[in-house]
Amino acid sequence: MDLRHNQITIQELLADPRAREVLARRFPQAMDRPIVAQSGAMTLERAMKLGAAFVSQKSIQAALEELQAL
Repeated sequence: MDLRHNQITIQELLADPRAREVLARRFPQAMDRPIVAQSGAMTLERAMKLGAAFVSQKSIQAALEELQAL
């Protein structure tokens, strides 16, 4: 999947069923939160920076690699 140098938006990611599945599997605790739906215009880059306070860099990197492979 073309993540456009991590400038793809959360809304665009969630619109792709394959990407949504990756995110739901890797970060189930975040997917059920209303803030995710409200963050549609946020870029993946920004989301990764904010998410680093809650999940390990290793987890973020693994999800990123999986999304890139789609």
